[in-house]
Amino acid sequence: MKNEWKADDNMQKVRIGMTKEEVISIMGDTYKVMEAKQTADGYQEVIGYVDLQNGIYRLRLSNGKVAEWDYILPPAHRHSENTSTSN
Repeated sequence: MKNEWKADDNMQKVRIGMTKEEVISIMGDTYKVMEAKQTADGYQEVIGYVDLQNGIYRLRLSNGKVAEWDYILPPAHRHSENTSTSN
């Protein structure tokens, strides 16, 4: 089964404080590096996993451990701009 199909279920297993290696063992190695930088607090990296709806689970790692994560909704499909009806 492709990682995109399992992303939603697998994210439920990811915990704050896990190492990048632990995340990869759960989510797979199909992530994209979205940001990487060296700061006064150490190495910061943001990796993302795409799900079937083209949303992105974005994980912020600080010194190789998950500090936080969120979900970026996929771009909304454009609907007709004339959706209102007038009498």
